[in-house]
Amino acid sequence: MGFFSKLFGGGTSLEGLRKAVAQKRFADARVMAEELLEQDDLAEKAEVEQLQAAAGDGLAQLNLDEARGCQRNGDAEQASEHFELALQQVFSSELKKEIEKAQKETPLKPQVEAPVKKHSGGSCASCGPQEMTPLSGDDIDLPDLETQLELTLVSYPPEIAERYRQKGNAFLQAFMYSQSGEDKGAIDFWKQVPDKERDDLYWFELGASQVRAGQPKQGRKSLEKAVELNPTMIPATEMLIQVQVSLGDANAALKRLEKMLDEGQQPDFCHVQMTLVRLQQKKLPQALEHARNALAIGVADPGFMQLAASLMEQSGELDEAEALLRRIPAGSSCGGSGMNLHLAEFLLRQKRELGKVLDTFNAACRQDPQNPRWQLRAAQTYIARNWKKEGVDLLSRVVDDPNLEPQLQQEAREWLAAQKG
Repeated sequence: MGFFSKLFGGGTSLEGLRKAVAQKRFADARVMAEELLEQDDLAEKAEVEQLQAAAGDGLAQLNLDEARGCQRNGDAEQASEHFELALQQVFSSELKKEIEKAQKETPLKPQVEAPVKKHSGGSCASCGPQEMTPLSGDDIDLPDLETQLELTLVSYPPEIAERYRQKGNAFLQAFMYSQSGEDKGAIDFWKQVPDKERDDLYWFELGASQVRAGQPKQGRKSLEKAVELNPTMIPATEMLIQVQVSLGDANAALKRLEKMLDEGQQPDFCHVQMTLVRLQQKKLPQALEHARNALAIGVADPGFMQLAASLMEQSGELDEAEALLRRIPAGSSCGGSGMNLHLAEFLLRQKRELGKVLDTFNAACRQDPQNPRWQLRAAQTYIARNWKKEGVDLLSRVVDDPNLEPQLQQEAREWLAAQKG
């Protein structure tokens, strides 16, 4: 199930960027947007730029709130740092003016209560509970429900976002509670939504909360209702397919996808999903067939392209795999070699272009020093170039790195044993 979420939720893809903004992971979204905008053939550049602006404004708002808090506490230095960060991150001209205005305001000094006057006589009245003035809503900078909703919906397609805005308070409260990550508690809120509002969006959101809360069977039923009410609702269909596969009912998922294909619904989505389902079933020829169909239609997600290339390599179609890997943008870790890391790993296995391969892995080591994978790959490249001493030295250092994935650690041990044998 890991690749499903990576491809459509957590990877550097447009869908992943949308979800990062929706979940208010603004720092992640900002990085993802920058990576997407580095792609020369990005078709959705305008939407990515819009989401980049939303992420920047989200971060700026957070720093503005922190700065104001520091002002209230009399910490001018800390407030200044947050104001500077906010100005670096902001995109909206209106928010920028608000930041600049707040920055010019006189920092508020922390209020110190005047000493309580002692009462005459020997009573301890001054030690007892003192009357406190309750804080008003103006004293607490908490976003209201409408503000939270707008921040969440900023990455949604306009027509879908408008449908959420038209919902009643019970629906919106349940929705925002689920967005906070409290899915078990959100389920109780969803059950309070009136029957008249239980449409496709309701069943999708309830199903998603149930799945995330560890109730996949209940989630499946809810998602099936959502898709029944709205067969074109791709997010619900996608999650339903994932749940069906996780419950061991891949045939039901395939049947649904085949029906969608027959009806001409989202063929790119269908072929990608069928690739993944067939891969789960360990039916590589069928998985490769659907991968090729997806690529022919125009799917260009880097994660999916990497998967398709792996299927091609496993099937002995080396030229096809290499050609596909060369289409993936090199990104910032190419070290001037013009080569992405997936292509570098492929060429290492083929023992070709090892000079460029080594440059690529060395650049990755510098840019991502906490990831020992690239040190392992650099060591293997040294050995492939017959630089045994350098390779063995580096292998010896990386083999016991606790951050190395178990599979890669076993690979490193096998390489090291082969060199010392």
